[in-house]
Amino acid sequence: MTLNLSRQTMLAGSTILALLGAVGPVLAQDSVVEGVFALPGVAQAVMGQLNVVETGPLTRRIELIYADKASGEQIAGYDVELTQQLHILATDAGLTHLIHEHADVVGDDGRFTAELEFPAPGLYHIYTDAVPTGIGQQVMRFDVTISEAASASEVPRPAAVDVSTSPLVSSDGPYSVTLDAAQLKPGVESAVSLLVEKHGEPAADLEPYLGVSAHAVFIRAEDLAYVHAHAMGAGAEGGHDAHGAKSTTAPSEPARHDHGGDESSHGGHEAPDHTGGHDAHGDAAAPAAGHDSHDSHDSHDAAATEAVDPNMSLHVTPPAAGVYALWIEFIGGDEIRTVPFTIEIPEAHSHASH
Repeated sequence: MTLNLSRQTMLAGSTILALLGAVGPVLAQDSVVEGVFALPGVAQAVMGQLNVVETGPLTRRIELIYADKASGEQIAGYDVELTQQLHILATDAGLTHLIHEHADVVGDDGRFTAELEFPAPGLYHIYTDAVPTGIGQQVMRFDVTISEAASASEVPRPAAVDVSTSPLVSSDGPYSVTLDAAQLKPGVESAVSLLVEKHGEPAADLEPYLGVSAHAVFIRAEDLAYVHAHAMGAGAEGGHDAHGAKSTTAPSEPARHDHGGDESSHGGHEAPDHTGGHDAHGDAAAPAAGHDSHDSHDSHDAAATEAVDPNMSLHVTPPAAGVYALWIEFIGGDEIRTVPFTIEIPEAHSHASH
């Protein structure tokens, strides 16, 4: 199936979605999906359209195009950020699983093509994070149902832990992450401290992932708002988002659906059961055909040669108080690791009372 994008087509699709009041899951197995802007605190400058083609019971080929919101013209030029022109992140309705992939093919016209493998049937929120040249970071969310699935309201989510109850610990295989997020406040750039351990000792085999020490993906459960930050060594300047710019996210508007992106993960004082909780390269899910496997991350970081300090920090601006799914991604033991948490950031006035 070929995507043909025009301003009229996208505007018509947006009008239909507005009349419906929300973006619902796509039930067809071969569908064109209109995107919802998902980056709080940043002005929407693009529209997005995703072509979803079934290639197997749990696999889909996707084709993505962005168009300039003002002119309707398809965008052809993208900046390379964190070694990639497009980051694709997807989570299930229960916010327990993270998939992080990149485009297999980038066309001269700016069309991205990728193959995604999903761990189970269900509703998935697919985020496409790119930097159109001259525009800056733009993130769209696409809601897609894979095979038969229960309604989102019937899918349980992990219980959240208040960030003031620190430190929190979660794990992936022999690696654990101790997370101190007590300073997180809504609408304010805040520091988060991380310690990565292997078998209870500071991990000595960490390598850069996409050129940085580690990644953090936050999804706000209430409105699916998306925040992507990266960690640096504890003594380095942190506080940058996924594309190297300091986070400028502002409080979102919970009643709106234009802050797309919600994912949850396990969290708390004890390491969670990771069944279905890893990313597409994790122990709980097989890699999609044509993608780098859990044991091969060269395409994610072609120059992963320097050691990474297991003590890290990141700065992030949560868009609002509420429950967030949080995943910490890093490379340990030559494998991409994904460590999940579910946290709750209280209102600013109540933060000091905990």
